[in-house]
Amino acid sequence: MQKYIISKKYHFYAGHRNENLKDKCYNLHGHTYYVTMDFSFDYDDETGITFLFSGIDKLVKPIIKTLDHSMLIHKYDPLLKYLHLFMTEEDVELKLLQMNSVTSAENLTKYIFDKVHKLLPITKITLQETTSSIVTYEPSN
Repeated sequence: MQKYIISKKYHFYAGHRNENLKDKCYNLHGHTYYVTMDFSFDYDDETGITFLFSGIDKLVKPIIKTLDHSMLIHKYDPLLKYLHLFMTEEDVELKLLQMNSVTSAENLTKYIFDKVHKLLPITKITLQETTSSIVTYEPSN
């Protein structure tokens, strides 16, 4: 059976900060994140394809949507309690995505990989945080 690698690209906008760093990333800020995912599929002689691109989108886009225009925040970030207080006092709902680890590009890359891996045979993910900063996660077998 022939194997093919299918790549799909996505992007989203999100705010975050890294409360463990005492540099510019300690401050609230945002990025346009660009994500490329590689999937390994078997070729189907009958259909002439491996997997529909739209089928990938149907499963991945809801994950990307949870990240888009959200505030990524570590569940132990001291700022989180103030954001919750603000939402209560102002009777507003902010789109907060609480992560189990600091919101570094590395941890975000692994977070997305793990979510997608539950649904599709993802083999590699690349996340671009700025024009010159890119993280790739490819689990070793």
